[in-house]
Amino acid sequence: MRGQNDFKKALDEIPVPTDKLDAILTDTFKKKTKKFTLKRWVKYSAAVAILSLGMITSANLSPAFANFITQIPIMGHAFEYFILQEDYYEAYGDISTDIGMSAESNGVELLIEQAFFDGNTVTLSYVLRTEKKFDTSPTFGNVPTVEGSWNNAGYEAEYIEGIGYVGMMTVLNWGNTKDKVNVVWKPKSITFDDQTIDGDWKFAFSLDKLEGTQIEINEQVSKDGVTVKLIDAIKTDVNLTIKYMQEILPSVLDEWSAVEAELSAIDNLGNEYEVPYNGGVVTEDAITNEDFRWNATIHGLNPDATSITFYPFAHLSKIGTESIRIDFDPIVVELK
Repeated sequence: MRGQNDFKKALDEIPVPTDKLDAILTDTFKKKTKKFTLKRWVKYSAAVAILSLGMITSANLSPAFANFITQIPIMGHAFEYFILQEDYYEAYGDISTDIGMSAESNGVELLIEQAFFDGNTVTLSYVLRTEKKFDTSPTFGNVPTVEGSWNNAGYEAEYIEGIGYVGMMTVLNWGNTKDKVNVVWKPKSITFDDQTIDGDWKFAFSLDKLEGTQIEINEQVSKDGVTVKLIDAIKTDVNLTIKYMQEILPSVLDEWSAVEAELSAIDNLGNEYEVPYNGGVVTEDAITNEDFRWNATIHGLNPDATSITFYPFAHLSKIGTESIRIDFDPIVVELK
């Protein structure tokens, strides 16, 4: 197991009274923290345009814990920190590959700690060393490539005093079914607020695909000129990643400028799940510029669940003005 146990192991090597540190840890693990919002990127296949769809929240760790964490070797901070936020990251820690790479350029140090590849997405944890907290979280000039191809990517980061920004990044792997992938990341620039630092950070590593089960779905629902089709999914021990499409009748866009289809889900045991999408791409045979193929992941799927029901919905909007929501009939998917 990871998380609190790893922290306690590190405590043994620090010459500080154990009871004091135990009190710090207990206080921190009980502390409620804000949920993260991933910075979503959408890649349009023709124009290779990237659109940011999210915002970053700020960390709220106790001063005692922030002081304590600065005494532990840097590797491990990101994954351990995110375990504090979401329980399912503890399972990811057990199956991740230790990368342990760092690169420094123009006085800025960037580290990749751990990563895993579930067959659809590459997820990695990183640390950006800085003593200063900025008004906005740092953004990167380039995201990683998988097998040499640009992919949709999203990332989130939180500031820890004395450490810098710790983050998680998810990179889609469109159309690649290999059992091992090569990942290359050359950010080239990092932007803090309105300040951009050019640099020569370089990372390259390989990841084996996690064992998973392919689930064919191919079911669709339609309403008011919008169709949502669930294509397939990959189920691993730690998540369920699903591919789905939205198809829009041209007449819908006579009134609305944008359409975004999403999913929520409930398993047969009654557990409710968010299904955050990782990104999307315009379909190859698109009739409108709102015909998208999406990829989304359920984290922390209950291992005893035998089926899951997806509830598709879509928002139709006019940029800067109004929007409406459409709810579709549910789709049941057998897991075992």
